[in-house]
Parts: sequence; structure tokens; C-alpha cells
Amino acid sequence: STITGNSNKTRLSIGTSGQNGAKSDNIVTETIAGDLNYIIQSLTKGSINSSISLTGSSNQVTSSLLSSYGSVSDTITGSSNIINIQQTDNAGGNGHQLVMSTTGDYNSITTQQQGSNDTVVNIKTTGSHNTITVRSSNSAIASPVSAIAG
Repeated sequence: STITGNSNKTRLSIGTSGQNGAKSDNIVTETIAGDLNYIIQSLTKGSINSSISLTGSSNQVTSSLLSSYGSVSDTITGSSNIINIQQTDNAGGNGHQLVMSTTGDYNSITTQQQGSNDTVVNIKTTGSHNTITVRSSNSAIASPVSAIAG
């Protein structure tokens, strides 16, 4: 999907609980350009490859992936954005993967990965005063946190 403009609120839901086997591939690409947007992704089912390209400031993205095979690749350009990414389930043979590149100041990024196999987190930032929280566990994450923009 493509979202342009300011102060938009969107929710993208794919799949339902109990459909998280490796039976289908889901490729999700969202392009967001603007400020003060609120984006929610809820992706459940099969193999998920999620990609978000965000340009703007003061946006909030919350992405929840319940998948045995989850991959996230995000590019964020702008300041004071809040990004929350959670990947859960048994993580399949390859584990969960997050690759993120951010350019800007005062961005907050929180990623939480939970599964029985290896996880990969690769976050590159350019800018000042960015806050990054990474939590990874092979069991449920106790007291999950969310990003708070500084």
C-alpha cells in the first residue's frame, strides 16, 4: 500500500491466528510519505516478508508478525518517529530477521523477537539522539516495552 499526506491512520491485517504454518508466502510492502501518520500492521500466517519505506516526521509504526518465517526490512527517513516491531512464533528453520536503516534525529526503535531459533537484528542509524531497544528470547518476552520518542 502507499500512504501519502499527513495525519493518516491505517491498519493492515493479514491472516488469522492458527494459520501460521509455512504454507503460503506473504509479501507486504508499505510506502509512507508524510508526517503524523499512525500505521499498524498485524501479519499472521506462513512466510512473511514485510517492507516499510517511511519518509516523514512524528510518525508511529507498530508491526506485529506472528509467523514461523518472518523477515522485516525497513527504511526510515525523518525525525521523531516511533517504530515498534514484534516478531513471535517458533521462527522456523531460519529464525526471525530484522534489517532496518534510519536517517534522522530523535527516532525511537523497539524490536522484540521471540522464537525457538536464531534471530537476526541489523539496525543502522545516521543521526543524533536516537533510542534503540532490542529484546530477543526463545520464550515469551516478559514485560514487553514500547518505543518512546525523546
